[in-house]
Amino acid sequence: MQCSSRRLRISVPSWAQFLDMSSPLTSTGPQRKLLGARKRCSNGSVHDQEVSQPSKYFRESGVDRLSKDECKTSKPPASNANHGKEEGCQWFENSFCSTRKRSEESSCTKNLITEKENQENIFERLEVHTANKKLQSPRTKKEDEDSNSQKDVFEESFQDLDFLSHVESIESQNSVDFADTVAESPAENLVVVNRPEDNTQLTVASGKTESHRAVEKTVGGKQSSDLEKNVEIASNTLKFEKQSDSDRCEGKDVVDTHVSDVLGRTPQTGKEEGLVSIRVGSLRDRLKRKLLQNVGARSPVSPAQTVEEGRQSRIKEVEREAAILQDEGSADDIGPFYGLPSKVQDLLQKQRGITSLYEWQDRCLKLPSLQKGGNLVYSLPTSGGKTLVAEVLILKELLCKKRDALMILPFVSIVQEKVKGLAQLAVELDFLVEEYAGSRGRFPPIKHRRRCLYIATIEKAHSLVNSLLEQDRLDSLGLVVVDELHMIGEGRSRGACLEATLLKVLHARAPTQIIGMSATLNNIGDLLSFLKADIFSSDFRPVKLTEYVKLQDNIFEVQKGVTLQDSLDHQRTVTFEYSPEMAKVDPDHLLGLVTEVIPQHSCLIFCPTKKNCENVALMLSKLMAKHRRELSQVRKQERRDLLKELYQDGEQRMCPVLQHTIHFGLAYHHSGLTTDERQLLEAAYTDGVLCVLACTSTLAAGVNLPAKRVILRNPYIGTQFLNRSQYKQMIGRAGRAGKDTTGESILIVSPKDRCKVWDIISGPVESCFSSLTYDDGKGIKSLILSSIGLQITSTTKAVFDMMSQTLLSLQASHLSCDIVAMTKDALQQLIDEGLVVQKRSLSQGEEIFCHDPSLEVTPLGRATFKGSIDLEFSTQLYTDLKKAEESLVLASHLHLLFLVTPYDLVKDVRPSWMTYFKQISLLTPVELKVAELIGVPEAYVAKKASGQVTRQVVDEFVVKRFYLTLMLYDLWRQKSLWEVAEKFDQPRGFIQNLLSGTASFGSCVYHFCQELEEFWAYQELLGTFVKRLAYCVSAELLPLMEISGVKLGRARQLYSAGFHSTAQVAAADPETLVRAIKQIPRKVARQIVASAKLLLNEKAEALLQEVEDLVTVPVDRMTSQGSPRSLSQLNDMDIFSHSFSSQ
Repeated sequence: MQCSSRRLRISVPSWAQFLDMSSPLTSTGPQRKLLGARKRCSNGSVHDQEVSQPSKYFRESGVDRLSKDECKTSKPPASNANHGKEEGCQWFENSFCSTRKRSEESSCTKNLITEKENQENIFERLEVHTANKKLQSPRTKKEDEDSNSQKDVFEESFQDLDFLSHVESIESQNSVDFADTVAESPAENLVVVNRPEDNTQLTVASGKTESHRAVEKTVGGKQSSDLEKNVEIASNTLKFEKQSDSDRCEGKDVVDTHVSDVLGRTPQTGKEEGLVSIRVGSLRDRLKRKLLQNVGARSPVSPAQTVEEGRQSRIKEVEREAAILQDEGSADDIGPFYGLPSKVQDLLQKQRGITSLYEWQDRCLKLPSLQKGGNLVYSLPTSGGKTLVAEVLILKELLCKKRDALMILPFVSIVQEKVKGLAQLAVELDFLVEEYAGSRGRFPPIKHRRRCLYIATIEKAHSLVNSLLEQDRLDSLGLVVVDELHMIGEGRSRGACLEATLLKVLHARAPTQIIGMSATLNNIGDLLSFLKADIFSSDFRPVKLTEYVKLQDNIFEVQKGVTLQDSLDHQRTVTFEYSPEMAKVDPDHLLGLVTEVIPQHSCLIFCPTKKNCENVALMLSKLMAKHRRELSQVRKQERRDLLKELYQDGEQRMCPVLQHTIHFGLAYHHSGLTTDERQLLEAAYTDGVLCVLACTSTLAAGVNLPAKRVILRNPYIGTQFLNRSQYKQMIGRAGRAGKDTTGESILIVSPKDRCKVWDIISGPVESCFSSLTYDDGKGIKSLILSSIGLQITSTTKAVFDMMSQTLLSLQASHLSCDIVAMTKDALQQLIDEGLVVQKRSLSQGEEIFCHDPSLEVTPLGRATFKGSIDLEFSTQLYTDLKKAEESLVLASHLHLLFLVTPYDLVKDVRPSWMTYFKQISLLTPVELKVAELIGVPEAYVAKKASGQVTRQVVDEFVVKRFYLTLMLYDLWRQKSLWEVAEKFDQPRGFIQNLLSGTASFGSCVYHFCQELEEFWAYQELLGTFVKRLAYCVSAELLPLMEISGVKLGRARQLYSAGFHSTAQVAAADPETLVRAIKQIPRKVARQIVASAKLLLNEKAEALLQEVEDLVTVPVDRMTSQGSPRSLSQLNDMDIFSHSFSSQ
């Protein structure tokens, strides 16, 4: 029997231990460890054991030690016991030493095989004894120490070996079989180390069912003299102690016994662990071949690297599982950032540069009342960071509590800006954002599968809440955030509408939290009582603000004082080098005050009127052209690009004032600009291309455009003197957080207004009072009508109960009003106007009228409140629609345009009769017939244009309204804003506001007609008409115009660049837009792409909901439990049966 065919079975440590061995196999390293281990064994560091060697190795593999009596049958021969102290070393030496003479090995083969069979029988008996012993006698501390000491010897002998190199050295001449190992831990996975250079694969297998793997390799290579020397040194170093022939034979038995002990079957699994079959060869030959092999190909992957990669893989897997848990969320808290995932914090830092919150923001978000879902009002100065707190609360509601949220903002421009700002965040965090402003917004809102944030103006928010109440879906609205809460006391319809919205949310007793952001108010307690809310206030400002007052040539610093003189501390006298001519043109020294801060910093100049804004900007640019011409060289190319973009967006037209001022970094900002122009100028100012903006007070309440210095041209808004809240709002723009360390405000006062300044700078804070009483109680009537229509109140008593919960009721004594009498008068007027009916019912069949009659709205009343039509115009609108229905002209769109022209804009227009006559004379006969039917005869306009007095009786209101309709008709025929503005001698901003107002009112008229069956024709006509009216563009540009932030000029640029649909824009990379469209900033490109993705998600949700509604099976046909089931809840047999039963 040849020794080469003999297979020796040796035990090895666990695979995890082997993979941790990364030290190279040197000529001295492994041998030193081996000698150290032998030395400790000889010195008695390993206690002598009477127990058999198999028991020791069973302890190493986790099997308890057997008692002496139970192990007697399992003791090895006495010759084996004599090697007790060196057994931990000998099996290692014998397994790696060179083979002796082949004849000697052959003579011992039979003994080995016989001994192996005996050991296998012994192991079977050991398993039974060990299992019983574990139940009877626990291990002692001394036995644990013995086991650990032997285990140390076992493991240390392998500590510095490179296991991978060792196995490959064996593989170079022999084949290696790896048996299945039992994976006690789920972390023990299959590890495969690939060797692309030599096509060798090392497989460490774990599992209970895998078969043995054989990895064979043939190595060949040239030998060099240097390598032979290295092999000689290595073989000399690894010489082992010689043994006699008989000892060697007995040693083989011991080794085989040790191997059998280690590779025995564990009682738990019954599987062999760590079985390795190796054909023994010359160690010298193996080392030589291995060194030759390593010269040609070194392993690119070390065992340590493999282990590290596995560890990193497991870490990533755990992180993915944690992310899944975070996505599923809990009731309130799913992450470390104020209950939000850390991804939110990363996005805020990436998109906005917010690395941490202010101290007051942290305290506010951790308020106990806020955590419990209570209502809250927090008040801080302008630019204090109020909006960020609201956004964190909104995200928590959407992502954690899984409910919708509503954000109410005062102006359409702010709504559009907020939608654009949150688009990227919504796409990343997978929630929807819907815009409710102008003509945008669906009623009723779609039931989304994902959570949705509604961003709405005050009027649209009121309609949205009404729609949710009508559908009994207010519970889905978890949070209502109100910006500029103090506008509830504005004194007009907006304040009354806001109060009505909040009252309905409170009265419904839904689990909806209300958060209000407010300026500092004198009677904030009234708002807290009305909202049942807590208060959080702070004087924090991120940038220190210093207030100044300029009186002629003197500048005073504002300080706290009892009198005006105590409050004004003289700081300096202006000493600008002004010539007499300059002093005459600029008596307030605006040029000197502005040039102190620009171009390094920015400056805002608040002017009382729109015309004054243009004059100031033009005056400063002319002075700079003469005396500070070097300012025109600052960012010259970027300013030229801005002029080009304004020229393109204006369809080859540009304001001559802007064309002159932009060269010096100046511009004006007011409502006379188009939306595209305002957006471009705001972006240029934010980026520093523009340094100075001359603006009206609307900028202070609009988008956030802070400056280093704020100058108030005079203390007036129009012809009204400033109040303290308006003053604070304007100067609050001074100081840019993160860019400026201080902010300055300068109020320029003339000597005649000196005494009034005290009320502005040190006077009491204004109070906030209910606006329901505006215009002879119109707000009360509107509130009662909608509450009856929504069945919030159905009786007279319920109406009075609801009115007792209003802010007006809390302030009735202060306002000296009788809330009961006002409620009676409002209810009676609604009945008289035919909007509400009062029904008396008989009590229990007796002819006794009920003392509390029920109230119902009429069809006209329902159409009025659902269409959000002003009560003043509801009857007139009904009359106009009814009259037009008899002779509606559909040969052109002129008649429909007149029906949707807003009533409230008529008072703002004064027709130019000559222009009026020119336009009406250009109408076709069909269009002239429309004018005659409406009540605008051509002869009447002709006489007014010629200055003649006419006795013809006409309705002046209708004549003015038709004048506005002619402007809209030109826009409908796709004439530019500039062309229409020039033709009718109106500001282009007014023309654009007319268009947006008409689109909004047209949407209201459409909903008004939907509630009246008699206007079925209008329901069909106004649907697509109103949608197109919102943009007045050709059909191919409509998909692009629907994207938030995309106006006509940008839509044409996108279309010319090849982006013809929303999907194409959403799929585009922002860098592609930057390359395709000239002068488009990257920030704007990212916002457009995010808005397009958001719009696609919104449309997809709408389609999914429509499909769900279509496939929902009726209750009476498919279920007997009284609840409808969708198609996804039914099996095929249900649908099959239903289809036949319906036939």
